[in-house]
Amino acid sequence: MPEPIQSSPADSDDVIAASHRAATAFAAARCWTEAIEALRNAKDLMLSSRTIYPAAAWCKLPLYLQKAGRFQEAMEEFSFLIEDLPRRARQDSRLDDPNVGPLKGKQQYQDLILKSDHEIILRKQALAQQREAKLK
Repeated sequence: MPEPIQSSPADSDDVIAASHRAATAFAAARCWTEAIEALRNAKDLMLSSRTIYPAAAWCKLPLYLQKAGRFQEAMEEFSFLIEDLPRRARQDSRLDDPNVGPLKGKQQYQDLILKSDHEIILRKQALAQQREAKLK
C-alpha cells in the first residue's frame, strides 16, 4: 500500500504532484478513502497555488468520489468546480496582473479557459453520471 503524503516539501506544487501520484496508487489498490484524502489535500493546495492546473486535474477528486460510491459528494464537487471556474479562469489568465501582457489578450485567454474547462468539467460529470447509472 502507498505511503501517506507528508506535507514537508517546501514547494506546494511538489506536494500537489505527490498527492496526485499517491491518489492514483491508492485507487489502483482500491483504497478509496486514502485516495480521496490525498486529492482533497491536493485540492486545498491547488486553490491557493498560482500554477495553472488543467481541468482534468481538478476533476480527479469528484471522479474518485463517484468510484468510491459517494455519488452525491461527487456531484457537489462538480458543482463547486463549475462555480469556482470564473475565479480560476481569471487567475489563470492573469487578468488582474498588470505585469503580464495586454488586457485584451488576457481577456480572450480567460474566455477560452472558461469555455474549454467548462466543457471538460461537464464531460467528466456526465461520465460519473453514466458510471453511476450502470450501478443501479
